[in-house]
Amino acid sequence: MKVSFDGMGEKMFTFEAQTGVEDGMMVKLAAAGTVAACSAAGDVPLGMARQVRSGICGVQTEGYMKLPCAAGMAVGFGLFSSGADGKLMKGESGRPGFVVDVDAVTGACGVIF
Repeated sequence: MKVSFDGMGEKMFTFEAQTGVEDGMMVKLAAAGTVAACSAAGDVPLGMARQVRSGICGVQTEGYMKLPCAAGMAVGFGLFSSGADGKLMKGESGRPGFVVDVDAVTGACGVIF
């Protein structure tokens, strides 16, 4: 049996997007109503950018998201932030969530915030 977490508890909001924000990447709150790419170690993700167009994007803030992740990511609960490369990593601080699947081949994991 195959399971799917797609669509579970999704919440989407519209934000202005700074230059460099692309579909599928983790984003952080940069200013009032504006998001930027998570690009520094320790950035706490607001969510995942979706449907970036003309400087505006939808940001999924909750639910299941497939995000690029650091090598060695494992399933389980933890605190998550961005590495310097913009990939999700587990650490001592960040946003609480849990990883439900890891694809080491593509370097992506399914996380629920």
